Order: sequence, then C-alpha cells, then structure tokens
Amino acid sequence: MKTVLKLVACWAALGVAMIGAGIALHLLHLRLNVPANMDTGPRHILTVFAAGALLVLGLWPLARGLAGSSAARAAVLGIFLLLAFGVNTILDGAIFTSYFQGAIPAQSLIYAMQSLFLAGALGFCFGRTGQPAGFPRREWPAWTGRGLIAWLAWPCIYFFFGTCVAPIVVPYYQNGSIPGLHIPSLSTIFAMQLLRSLIFMASSLPLIALWKGSRRGLWLALGLAHAVAVGIYGLAAGTFLPTVLRLTHSVEITCDSFAYAGLLVLLFSAPAAAAAIPAASRQEPQLRAL
Repeated sequence: MKTVLKLVACWAALGVAMIGAGIALHLLHLRLNVPANMDTGPRHILTVFAAGALLVLGLWPLARGLAGSSAARAAVLGIFLLLAFGVNTILDGAIFTSYFQGAIPAQSLIYAMQSLFLAGALGFCFGRTGQPAGFPRREWPAWTGRGLIAWLAWPCIYFFFGTCVAPIVVPYYQNGSIPGLHIPSLSTIFAMQLLRSLIFMASSLPLIALWKGSRRGLWLALGLAHAVAVGIYGLAAGTFLPTVLRLTHSVEITCDSFAYAGLLVLLFSAPAAAAAIPAASRQEPQLRAL
C-alpha cells in the first residue's frame, strides 16, 4: 500500500508539472503546434494523464534500484528524462513530423517541467540504501573502445528494427493520409541516430553508475525506462495517430530499447560488484552465528 501511495504521489507530481507548464505557456505567450486532427477536449486530457501513469510505472523499477542519496537519485533520473524523454523526442519529432515547427520553445518548457518534477518525486520516493555498484576499474583505452561500440551500435539496432516494421509504417508517412508526417533523407536519419546514440549514452551512464542490484535487473529496468520514455508515453497520448501506427512503433521502440539497454549493461556495468551484493547478504547471518 505504501508503494502505491508513492506511485500516486509521483503521478500527481507529473500532473502538477503539466498544469504548471500550461500556465507558463500562457503567461509567456508560447504556442504549441497542434495537429489538425487532434482532439483537445476532456477525453484527450484524460488520455494524457493515463499515459503519464504509464510513464511513472515504467520508470519505477529503475528508480527503486538506484542507490545513493535522494538528491543524487533525483539528479540522474532528471538527466535521463531531460535527455531521453525531452531532447530526444524533440529532435526525432523535428525530422519526421512538422508538429514541432515554431513550437520547440514551448515543447522544451513542457518536457523540462515534467522531467524535473517527476525525477524529483521518483528520486525522493524510491531507492536503495548503501553504496551503488559504480563502474568497474578499466584503463581509458578500454572505456574508449566500449564507448565507440555503444555509439555505433545504436544506428544498427535502430535500422534493424525499423526495417522490420517498415512495410507497416512507411505507407502512413508517404501517402499523405496523416498531415505532418514525412520521411527525411537517409543521410539525415543516419546522422540523427548518431546524435541520439550520444544522448542515450549520456542519459543512461549515470543510472548505471548508481544501480545497486543484478545486471539482469538493470537490463530490464533500463530497457523498460527507455521504451516508455522514448516512445510508449508519446504514442499512448498521440490519439491523433492511427492505432496500427501507434502499436507498431511501440513494439519497435520496445525491442530496440531493450536491445540497446542490454548492450549498455554488458559494456559498462560492474558484474563483480553486482554479484557481491547477494553473496554478502548470505554471509552476514553466518558471521553473526560465529
């Protein structure tokens, strides 16, 4: 019951951020580029808040596995949301849609407030005691090589799963049935994926550093957080898009999120430190008996 109340508090913090952002947009005279076929009535508002609940639930396993101080946990979650949830969404939307034209300042304000409020609530409501596992000790050439692999791997993962769903989603971008959707040149897409890869690494490494638990748990929690923040939240709220397109992109983003999260865990997490946690807990009763 206590956990449920904390989740509701985090959801309420996100709702306060949404309302506060709406007020700030009005006061600052910033405009949003609303799609022509988008319903802005009460039903859409309820859908957005329901999507917010999915976002909170998707981040919860990651938040509860982080160690360190409450401020440190809130900070790394804030970095993740600002980059993977906010900056990434704006950049990706800017090349595939026209919904962000003239509305980047407004969208940036909304994502910033949502990220800060939600990260603060999650960081202070959830977490583990003790010291995090941190990063393993390696020489800088090893870190450089691993960083290069992670940077170049994301475009490969993206294009693999994108190719799998292309027969379903590409017609929606090409036939003009949905105003505002378009496909840029291949060079533009590839350059954007290299940039997104840096964003995903920069947002994920602080979380890996503060994780306290198994590598499998980190993979599942980080993959779910990426899937929800990068795609599922926005697609769940985007009721102006066809259901087939929203579901297909959700599956695609979930697959590449877990694939990339698994790679990051293999490259950067500390297996020895993670394995030592259950071993130490098993030895403690034996020491007491002695």
